[in-house]
Amino acid sequence: MPENTEVNSFQGEVSIVDKISNNDRSAAIDAIQDLLFAKASDAMADYKKIVANTFFDEPTETETDETDNGTD
Repeated sequence: MPENTEVNSFQGEVSIVDKISNNDRSAAIDAIQDLLFAKASDAMADYKKIVANTFFDEPTETETDETDNGTD
């Protein structure tokens, strides 16, 4: 799957360069913004997975001191 993303990204970058070389400034800016939004969206999706795993994973059990009877 990452291979396909790299190909799409490369094609998008070539498209941006073509628009710049054709003096189509507004279309180039729109394409750059779309590319940045897509990359930011992917990064946020990955981060959401990390946060969800942090909050919703089962807690791990820790060892407790069996000799503590609470009379300290």
